[in-house]
Amino acid sequence: MSRDIIKVSCHLATPIAGDPPMLDALIEFEMAQRQGKAEKIQRSEPAPVYGEIHIPMLRQQIGGLLVPCCSSPIMVSQRQTTEHFGKRLSVEHSNLLSPRQRKKVAMGNATYKAYHLPLRLHRVDRIVWFARATRRHTLKLLKSVHSIGKKRSQGYGRVDRWEAERIEADLSWYAPSDRGPVLMRPLPLCADLPDNLIGFRRDFGAVQPPMWHRDRYIERVVPC
Repeated sequence: MSRDIIKVSCHLATPIAGDPPMLDALIEFEMAQRQGKAEKIQRSEPAPVYGEIHIPMLRQQIGGLLVPCCSSPIMVSQRQTTEHFGKRLSVEHSNLLSPRQRKKVAMGNATYKAYHLPLRLHRVDRIVWFARATRRHTLKLLKSVHSIGKKRSQGYGRVDRWEAERIEADLSWYAPSDRGPVLMRPLPLCADLPDNLIGFRRDFGAVQPPMWHRDRYIERVVPC
């Protein structure tokens, strides 16, 4: 199947909480749901073998790993703010508990653990990714994604619409510049990288989804 060179845009109706996702990870999760393979993986469990889930996006070898041809998310935050989310069992509501539970209520752990945590919000209209992917199939999958980011159940990161347009230049891994190619996504730290690569820093993390799983962690370069 041929792959288009595309720019994917996500237009948001509400601020996004936390960092925007990698588009390849988002598409792979949507495809896994359709194939009945979207079971939640625990951090203590081994990461699944990468590449078994087919996606309408090109993957290429670099540093001995298969990496999706898709850039990191690009956004210009109009304003960044911090809100807080929390939970606490109010004393005035303790009568809602059964008499057996009222004897001792643990507020430091378990069901009634109290917390008050910060939540970073980006007020942004649009997020953009560049990829080598089949435009029609990509849009079809993304139409099922109605929100992105953290705390989606609270109304953050609500998607207004998805767009995908064909472009001429492949900006999925690198972007051209007068000084040399600019890194556009996390890639393995290896000899396959261009000698004159700019716009990166060394890091330790994943280059394949799920990006949070420790089994995926390697020495890598990331955009900066």
